[in-house]
Amino acid sequence: MSAATLEWILRGFGAAWIVGSALAFHKAREAALIDRMLGALSGTPEDPLVTRFLFVGSVLTLLSGVGLVLATAWALVPLGLLVLSQLVYFALVRRKRARAHTEEQREEARVQPATFRAFRLSLLVTFATGVAAWLGRFGW
Repeated sequence: MSAATLEWILRGFGAAWIVGSALAFHKAREAALIDRMLGALSGTPEDPLVTRFLFVGSVLTLLSGVGLVLATAWALVPLGLLVLSQLVYFALVRRKRARAHTEEQREEARVQPATFRAFRLSLLVTFATGVAAWLGRFGW
């Protein structure tokens, strides 16, 4: 694969990630609304971990998507933060699962397969962006 091809593939990912960030932000807003409604109905607030993760992820996805479309090595910053935020999320879910007292709580405290796939894709795009920057296709 040529460096130019890698650049244009990453630009395409960037455009898709900009659209995906809007969808993720919309999903985060829906999750926050549902959490508030369930908290009001039950009298106990819902755990905001997933909702917060969705908000952070949508912003970092937008920033990395813009960086990829612009073919700038600065895209590595939000990409790195996105990967880091996902690792923090996994650690928090693992801790929540370890502290669960019932099977229902353990089931709720698990990472969705789509989240693992998104993490692997984030790692791949971050690596590819690093390669593109190293090859000089993504400038600072």
